[in-house]
Amino acid sequence: MIDRSFIIPVLDMSPHSPYNILTLLEDLNTIEGEVICIFNSEDTFQQLGDHPRIDKYCHNKTNAGVSRSWNIGINIAEGKAIFIMNADLHITKGCVEELERFLFTLNKAVIVGPQGSHLDLRRLSVIRYFQKGTFDRPIRTHDVSGFLFAINAELFLSHRFVFDTRYSPCFFEEWDMGLQIMQAGLCLYAVPVQGFEHQWGMSQANDERVINYFGREITRGQAMRENRTKFIDKWKHLIPFNLDLLKGS
Repeated sequence: MIDRSFIIPVLDMSPHSPYNILTLLEDLNTIEGEVICIFNSEDTFQQLGDHPRIDKYCHNKTNAGVSRSWNIGINIAEGKAIFIMNADLHITKGCVEELERFLFTLNKAVIVGPQGSHLDLRRLSVIRYFQKGTFDRPIRTHDVSGFLFAINAELFLSHRFVFDTRYSPCFFEEWDMGLQIMQAGLCLYAVPVQGFEHQWGMSQANDERVINYFGREITRGQAMRENRTKFIDKWKHLIPFNLDLLKGS
């Protein structure tokens, strides 16, 4: 059995950050586990396809988006713990080991991550965001942030969870997964781990930022608006959304 799988979607060399896929692969040189890269551009595949630390890869000719990339990686992972990582992440062995310890000891934990949210789902808003250094015990949350989280493979697969590809290329896939897990009577946690660094990219970009997805262009704002509507349509049977507050948002 493989204990750990690290899944890393790779689109570019993370020009917004001091860290990129090369520095992350250096970090992983000292951490046991299979490394799976999901290459979403021809350039990064040509640069890194034969990298010695990469054990498996999928080469997508064009950008498949967040949820599809995570699903692809999960489908070819063999680890008992599956770590999803942004390519612009810096991480230490201690951080990985702490995440893993929480994952397999916290009650009904399917996913744990170092940052997550309490949400007002009715208003589609964040009540509190738990980030590094702001809490000192595991907190059950409605979601975990997608730049780094760990999945209990047995629980995830046995309950047939899957990241909904209708939210491609990005946004709302984390909230959707949180609802899937909570509906099954299971849990997500933000956990107080250190030993990682990450700088926000697309999540904090302006709404005019262009995303190239499967060969066509969409703006960040367009993706956010369309996926908000999809999220409401999917979960309106369960959540009494305050649609008056959402008009024009």
